[in-house]
Amino acid sequence: MMEESVENSADVPIIDVSLLHQNPASKSTLVKKIHEACRTYGFFHVINHGVGESVIEEALDVNRKFFEQPQEIKEELSSDDVNKVVRFGKVQVGGYSRDLLKLYAHPLHQFLSSWPTLPLLYRERMGLYATELRKLSIELFGAIMESLHLSETHLTQNFEQGIQILGINSYSPCSRSNITTGTPPHSDHSLITVLLQSGPGLEVIDCGGSWKNVPRLKGSFQVLVGDHLEVLRMDELEPAGELGNEGRYKGSSLRDFLKHLASRDARPFIETLRISRMEP
Repeated sequence: MMEESVENSADVPIIDVSLLHQNPASKSTLVKKIHEACRTYGFFHVINHGVGESVIEEALDVNRKFFEQPQEIKEELSSDDVNKVVRFGKVQVGGYSRDLLKLYAHPLHQFLSSWPTLPLLYRERMGLYATELRKLSIELFGAIMESLHLSETHLTQNFEQGIQILGINSYSPCSRSNITTGTPPHSDHSLITVLLQSGPGLEVIDCGGSWKNVPRLKGSFQVLVGDHLEVLRMDELEPAGELGNEGRYKGSSLRDFLKHLASRDARPFIETLRISRMEP
């Protein structure tokens, strides 16, 4: 069993989402705290988020049962096509290995019938989890938009209809001595990632450039700022001129990211979007 080192733990900001629904002063203070957490740390815990404990536990339970199934059942969903709306596979990158189930989740009615039928109640329980996580994500992103002084139309026009993807990772032991169970250092391509940890292991780079453990906080989610939030775009989304990002990045879409994955380009996706300028 892995032990978490307190000495090497990141100082993760804690955001109480319930304060968004209290008086204007409390909300304003929290919005500023979210802004600072995104700008300085790039990640934070969220508590009192409104997602029921039973919803979380049932989602963890059906996914645990999914990965415990015989390999031949799981491999019915196997594909090398990164555009597939449901995809299972073993991901081995940079000496690291994990099992991954990826599900497109919004609009839910469009994708639910493609999700696994086993274990029993998988679609029902994960459908509820996806719905609750989307509500939370929209609420958090609304606060981020407010912290950036962007108009509410950015949220309603560009993000509420955006794509939601669920990625479920299983870190089973690997028999090969040259392979480490886990995920290599990376940034997420999303706007934000709302992460649920069922065990220790998450590490982030702190302000000083050192890798630190992110301690688990019972009942919380971890929110990580993704590449798309830095550029502020989605499918198809242009950099927000109000933030001075026009001219620094190209517009892109999720399809562009999937093409980047398929190309095996070693560069972080965001680096491929920077606009090079030649000095006169």
